[in-house]
Amino acid sequence: MPTEKNTQNALADWCLEQITLLEPETRSTRSRDDTKVSLKALRVEASHRHFYRVRGDASNRSWVAMWSPPALENNPQFVVLAQVFQAVGAPQLVASDFERGFFLMEDLGSLHLSDAYESAAGDSLALQRLVDSALDALLPLQEIADPAIPPYDEARLIVEFDLCAEWFAEQLIETPPRPTDAATLADARATLVLAMLEQPKVCVHRDYHCRNLLLRSEAGDQSTIGMVDFQDALIGPALYDPASLLRDCYFTHDESLIRAAMGRFAGRHPLLASMPPKKVMWWHDACAIQRQIKAVGIFARLHLRDGKSSHLGYIPSVLSRAAAVAHQYPDLIALAKLLRRWAIAASQHRLMQPASNAGRSR
Repeated sequence: MPTEKNTQNALADWCLEQITLLEPETRSTRSRDDTKVSLKALRVEASHRHFYRVRGDASNRSWVAMWSPPALENNPQFVVLAQVFQAVGAPQLVASDFERGFFLMEDLGSLHLSDAYESAAGDSLALQRLVDSALDALLPLQEIADPAIPPYDEARLIVEFDLCAEWFAEQLIETPPRPTDAATLADARATLVLAMLEQPKVCVHRDYHCRNLLLRSEAGDQSTIGMVDFQDALIGPALYDPASLLRDCYFTHDESLIRAAMGRFAGRHPLLASMPPKKVMWWHDACAIQRQIKAVGIFARLHLRDGKSSHLGYIPSVLSRAAAVAHQYPDLIALAKLLRRWAIAASQHRLMQPASNAGRSR
């Protein structure tokens, strides 16, 4: 069984081969034995994939390499969707080795939307512009219709909702839902899933948040949005991606910003502009609650199954914010109370002290 270090070495050698092919001029100035590449690990993500920024000592360019274990990830789907989404901001895929799960792609830069949020702290207009820019980038993405993108169906939504009870409540904090809690979860799940299924159907990125979006500088100091982690895209609810952005697991926006951004987005959307604003906001919040509950289950599963504790610190904040949104809707009051109880249990758990920027309000 190859070790991770051996795999990184093999990936570095493979990247050098690909870069030499991409930039043949380097071969005329230096021999291959004298040329090296460096790999810098990028942030740990909620998957089995590993990402590295690649730089060659004979080139001024950088790339991003991905090691995606073939037995654990759907790499053919990644390649298909990389081609589909390149026109709307995804990085260009320049080389692939399916057998080993090695991929080399365009480097979209290192300025994530999360970094821009931090730089704009205290400037509500700057934050609003950043959010509006990211929402505007969704409009062409939502128009994509490709047979390679499967539907976001009811069965999948139910499975995702149930991740929280299974991995967080039952296994992480070892407090299985009581019969009354199970009834609350079943009722809330039915309500949320119905709200998601009745929305107009569009292409959904499914992880459209501040850590997967990058600001790219273009001519005239204009910035465009680059996006990564698109391989799980589905055809589903029109408000799912806006909810991922506005009720982000990693950054808390002011409620007035959320409502203003949602109103602007809906007013510019061909499928939502004629909808009552109250209905649109309910659809948005239903997606947000469902997604935050799913995220808590995934964060717990990452720790318990995959040995990754990087996301545990966000669980208390995500639960608290999901509870606050749920409390605004009479049919979800019981769910809000349960989520608050879970948030308290999470905040008291030794493994889940809140991350430094989780739940920070702007």
